[in-house]
Amino acid sequence: MKNYYEMKIGFGSCLKQDKPMPIFDPIKKEDLDLFLMIGDNVYGDSEEEDLKELKSAYKSQRKNFQKLDLDFPFEAIWDDHDYGMNDAGADYPHKEKSKELFLNFWNVSPEDIRRSREGLYFDLMYKVNDKNLQIIFLDTRTFRDSLMPSPNIGQKGKERYIPNTDSSLTILGDNQWEWLREKIDQKVDFRIIVSSIQVLPIGHGWESWNNLPYERKKLIKMIDKASLNETLVISGDRHRGGIYKVKTGSGKVISEVTSSSLNASFPNEEEYGPLRVGKTFIEENYGVIIVDSNDNDMFVGIKNINGEIVRNVTISN
Repeated sequence: MKNYYEMKIGFGSCLKQDKPMPIFDPIKKEDLDLFLMIGDNVYGDSEEEDLKELKSAYKSQRKNFQKLDLDFPFEAIWDDHDYGMNDAGADYPHKEKSKELFLNFWNVSPEDIRRSREGLYFDLMYKVNDKNLQIIFLDTRTFRDSLMPSPNIGQKGKERYIPNTDSSLTILGDNQWEWLREKIDQKVDFRIIVSSIQVLPIGHGWESWNNLPYERKKLIKMIDKASLNETLVISGDRHRGGIYKVKTGSGKVISEVTSSSLNASFPNEEEYGPLRVGKTFIEENYGVIIVDSNDNDMFVGIKNINGEIVRNVTISN
């Protein structure tokens, strides 16, 4: 039973609509106030304009959710497989249609700002007793420039992409960056930044903010200038869970917790991770955040399919 000064938030990514979902058994026992779906919420890659595969994926997932009978609200952002194509960015031709499918599936109201502007970025503010919790959801798909393919695909550290040092390239696009600057300038007690792809990790060649390192540095500098001493980033996508930490130029701490996947795990080797705390966890997992207004901290745990904590970190302010 939660104390009145706590808020409990679950999060996860990578949920295949055609596979069993036993991970929701422990999730349903968590007494959550909210669950954040942070990307690859369905797998519906679609090359054709009719988005047949994506529509079918959402139809199946809707039936799955009805059967699961979940008693907590969802908030969601997309990643590539619910955007419409693996690793896709701004050049995906059917993104307006896939956006409409996303908004309808997640029951986003007609008055919501996401219905009238480009992209899916948005933010939420919650009161936890007398403290303000801000959750910022970034859209890392709609505006993202093309990535630089690796010349040595499959090589460790260069598995699919290498960093492109062209500083004119973007992940968020001008409007979303300006919006984000205004949001991060706000004074709050807790801040969670949701990015479907990993922000801090620099040791692998899969999709991440490090594919466009100037954008990554820009985000870290923006967080560094904010009033909070510690900021939490949550991410998905990678089919492994892990915890990462960076100290900014002025001594502030950014902690990132990656949770992936909910039901799409596969065996793979450990990867190089100079900013990682401990090893990654490659079996099915979900994340839980306990926001404690009394102690002014956030406990973040990665939990396995039995609901047991396998990795954890505490963010204090």
